[in-house]
Amino acid sequence: MQNNKLESQSRLNKAIIYEGYGAEPNKTKFVRESASGRLTIVAIGDSSESLAAAIALVEDGAELIELCGYLSPIWRAKISEAIGNRAKVSSITFGYESLVLAAAYSASFYEGNPPREAFIILESDSDPATDRFEKEFHPQHTTFIPVPDEATAAIVAVELAESNYGLIELYGGFTTAGAAKVIEAVNGRVPIGVGSFTLEATKL
Repeated sequence: MQNNKLESQSRLNKAIIYEGYGAEPNKTKFVRESASGRLTIVAIGDSSESLAAAIALVEDGAELIELCGYLSPIWRAKISEAIGNRAKVSSITFGYESLVLAAAYSASFYEGNPPREAFIILESDSDPATDRFEKEFHPQHTTFIPVPDEATAAIVAVELAESNYGLIELYGGFTTAGAAKVIEAVNGRVPIGVGSFTLEATKL
């Protein structure tokens, strides 16, 4: 039986790059340590800043870099070319069932009035109630929620859907099955963004 607990996975230094209103390069950065490894979250103000941010993260030891759903897969290709095999690069994409709601969120984002968004992140030994934290780039508000396993992620996603969050993205290397469970759990109430490759592919 597959164990979804991250204790069964080796430590992996991970990073997330996401776009925030007015974020200044190299000024908005969060670092967390857990049994899963180090997690670094970097906010950028424009997609074009993602390349320099990714290079800096790799030089700091990142082994997996995940790009938020605002960033086109074009940047995944450019970053992958620039860093070679020093790290894996993934970007958040949305399945067919999420496209209409994701498009509505995108329109609200660019109009300057986005609903709340959440990033659910796999992290060993985490507690989604006490370890969650928030960052605001007005009017954008992002909640970061570490979870210890994929089953907990599905429960948290339902909570977020019921609280009228407009977007959820999954980070930290969800498996194909784990991401599917989250999508099924929200039952079309909120768009779910999933990395372009899964936990099975993150071992370097």
